[in-house]
Amino acid sequence: MDGHRLDRLFRPASVAVVGASPKGGYGLRTLRNTRALGFEGRLYVVHPTHREVDGVPAYPSLADLPEAPDAVAAAVPAHAVPGVVAEAAELGAGGMVVYAAGFAEQDAAGRARQAEITAAAADRLPLIGPNCLGLASYRGRAALWGIEMPYGHVGSGGPAGGTVALAAQSGNMALTTMLSGRLPAVAYGVSLGNQAVLGLADCLDYFVTDPGVRVVGLVMEGLADLARFRRLAERAAERDVAVVALKVGRSARGEAAAIAHTGTLAGSDAAYDALFRQTGVHRVDDLDEMIALCSLLAAPKRPRGGGLAVYASSGGECGLVADLAEATGVELAELDEPTEAALAAVLPDYAKIANPLDLTASSWGNRDVYRAAARAMGRCPGVGAVAFTGDSPTYADPLDEVGWPEMVGGAAEAAAGLNVPVALVTTTTDIVPGLVTMAHEEGVVVLAGVRPALRAFALAAERGPVVPVADPGPSGVRPQARDLLALAGDEPTETDAKGLLGAYGVAVPAGDVAADAETAVRIARRVGYPVVAKLQAPGLAHKSDIGGVAVGLADDAAVRDAYDRLVKAGIDAGGPGTPPTVRVERMAGPGVELIVGGRNDRAGSLVVIGAGGVLTELVADAACLLWPFGPDDVRAALAGLRVAPLLNGYRGGPPADVAALADVVVRVGRLLADLPEIGEIDINPLLCRPEGEGCLALDALIVRAAGKGPRT
Repeated sequence: MDGHRLDRLFRPASVAVVGASPKGGYGLRTLRNTRALGFEGRLYVVHPTHREVDGVPAYPSLADLPEAPDAVAAAVPAHAVPGVVAEAAELGAGGMVVYAAGFAEQDAAGRARQAEITAAAADRLPLIGPNCLGLASYRGRAALWGIEMPYGHVGSGGPAGGTVALAAQSGNMALTTMLSGRLPAVAYGVSLGNQAVLGLADCLDYFVTDPGVRVVGLVMEGLADLARFRRLAERAAERDVAVVALKVGRSARGEAAAIAHTGTLAGSDAAYDALFRQTGVHRVDDLDEMIALCSLLAAPKRPRGGGLAVYASSGGECGLVADLAEATGVELAELDEPTEAALAAVLPDYAKIANPLDLTASSWGNRDVYRAAARAMGRCPGVGAVAFTGDSPTYADPLDEVGWPEMVGGAAEAAAGLNVPVALVTTTTDIVPGLVTMAHEEGVVVLAGVRPALRAFALAAERGPVVPVADPGPSGVRPQARDLLALAGDEPTETDAKGLLGAYGVAVPAGDVAADAETAVRIARRVGYPVVAKLQAPGLAHKSDIGGVAVGLADDAAVRDAYDRLVKAGIDAGGPGTPPTVRVERMAGPGVELIVGGRNDRAGSLVVIGAGGVLTELVADAACLLWPFGPDDVRAALAGLRVAPLLNGYRGGPPADVAALADVVVRVGRLLADLPEIGEIDINPLLCRPEGEGCLALDALIVRAAGKGPRT
């Protein structure tokens, strides 16, 4: 990891603490934390009156130090921070941590103060904070961390240090994770606060350059630059660094779309789900899941492809695991005959061989049985990981009197000869610390609580190969499409939307617009009966809600009658204004009705695929993709839909043209990326016809982005 711009901050040879005082506070604690980690570099204090603080030499200012420090901790009030930042940047310091609050999180004056330090740091001074707890670099043996912190991660990861790197916008959540005794040794822990200069992406950028880091855990409220994070996550996947993300605030929905279905199906959090899925980032729901998954993925052996095998000395625990495995999406492996025979050889005759496997109470504390069970299951071809369950809550000491050394030791002996991980899953999260220590020393992964543990196994199994898709940039269709959108006015009609889709190669039914009944009849004769007639007027989004659709029109008389009814419905609903027209189209044949929609926002171009037709919002079966993406990404997203069996040929029906569907979805993504003037687009329904027959956009809606009217 030579030459990274954050090396001096994360692995400093010299540290200066500005504002450290014998009276205590963040500055004094920083000195003591850094020394407690075994820092071997040069340590300085900057204080206007003291000559030393806690045995560390003090200087009146940064400029008076013997050298430009690699890392600076600013333990001064908010009003003094801009001056310290400017001085450190001018001197060429390697980086800084600012603890103080009173910046953008507070008020207008704070926002102005934060803008001042951001400008002062500019590209010269990497800065963490303000309003944060700081940086704990266990690898660099330096702690620019302002409150009490765990020292146990030092040395517990071997000579190279820990394998897990953590970064969080929340200082308390960063500290809580670091304090967990269940987590493997931590390499770096960062509390980012307001992210005035450095953010989560910068930390990820640094972490993936460290060959000793195997897992990165991130706690985030949001990302300023999703495109950059995407590139970094793809780089992490290339280097086999697992990224685990806990995003808080996911329940907050974006602005509810009153016009397009897309906004309802894809809330404000949808872009993150798509981003994480497409880049192989594991998304967890809480800190228990984060700690469990980080522990599992940081182990020397990660789960391989295959199911989970579980054994216990309790039938109740086996039943609990079986129930929760289904609920959490964990596949329990099928045991082959050689595995069953090996297990039967070491168990009582009355034991039932199954997965989960009840070893029976007679096996509790039996090293030989626990070794044999782990070995047999771990060698089974369909098994990707092995777990054994048991409990040792807070008041369960002493461990050596109730068989734990024998059970953990037996599992560990088996694990040494397997190419899959062996984990201890406790049925509650209440664990006596000695059990965690024992398991870690033996090389057995500890996962606390059945549900978090099973979620960790399920999430580990979800991640497949990540194939980065390069953004192709604007297409050659873009100039023509922009002209079409400009001609459409403020409220594009269905015909305008279908014209744009046609420009991007998305097929639509043959048809045209009629301003009178006789024209409607001529269109119907031209495209061929039966036909569909649909009301069309500016601002009319959901035609069916006002009776604005007539289907199955088989002759001229039916078309004339439908035309009159539709126009009347439009006038009744819209009142005075532009006279409504009627779009007449050839009626489509059988197929699966889907919605393919999308929106443009600050996250980028997001495309939604889901169950379509009138039940779109009721069923709410949808998946999202963030541009750029390719056909393989579309197929992976489709596989997770409840409607997927219909595409595969449900109950003898013909398989749908999934290849054509994937192509349409990619084209819609390109359209959105080409035209940021589009706020939302819905194709609902998109009819996916039988294999080889392609797809048809039966209805389409375009909503302009706010503040982006027609191009002049």
